[in-house]
Amino acid sequence: MTILMLVKFAQAVWKKDNILAQTCLANGVKLPEIRENSPIKSYQLVASPTNHVKVLLANFWDEELGGERLALVWELTVEDNKITKIRTVFDGANPLIDEVRLIKNYQNLYQRKVLVPSEFPFKITHFSGNIEYEHERLVLRYLNESINGFLQIHIKPVTLGLERYKGKDDQFHTLKDGTRVLYRTRFDLGYEIRFQKEGMHYTVAIGNKKYLKKKFTVNDLIKIAESMR
Repeated sequence: MTILMLVKFAQAVWKKDNILAQTCLANGVKLPEIRENSPIKSYQLVASPTNHVKVLLANFWDEELGGERLALVWELTVEDNKITKIRTVFDGANPLIDEVRLIKNYQNLYQRKVLVPSEFPFKITHFSGNIEYEHERLVLRYLNESINGFLQIHIKPVTLGLERYKGKDDQFHTLKDGTRVLYRTRFDLGYEIRFQKEGMHYTVAIGNKKYLKKKFTVNDLIKIAESMR
């Protein structure tokens, strides 16, 4: 019976039939919002190593990518043939959900505030990142598969002045608040700037330059830096 109930629930999510989905939930359990307008193209129910838990995976159809894109991953806790808890593991309408967790972990670990972008040079379809503990460095990677593009930001404590990073042809620019920015003019792999604020060193790069389907300028990088709060 449990499997049949879960299949009914998954099909209700697929068809956006919230009333039918709600019949599978225990009292007080809320259905997470699916915020993107793209229709659910397919779904899959998979086992979990945790007792009484199943995992629902669903995919959007993405016209830009010309294929399916992961929409959501929900952990469903089931008791007495009802779903008693839904935990959102991944939200494809918000690929930056993992960014928030990673940044929070870094700030709690080192007790340092970091600045992150609110504007991007392209639509973000995927995010990945990590903490490099040896150098106390936070790495953020924002991707768009359709243009073969990524925005990568490295954040670490300042150990050298900005001038020490200047190459022969690199240029200095200035943000609106007076912060100096070092632009790497000759960089075959991407477009890159560096700046320092509140004791932290930021490297902002757009790549991979060789395979990108559009070109970017120093102004695009500066716009990202201006948005970092």
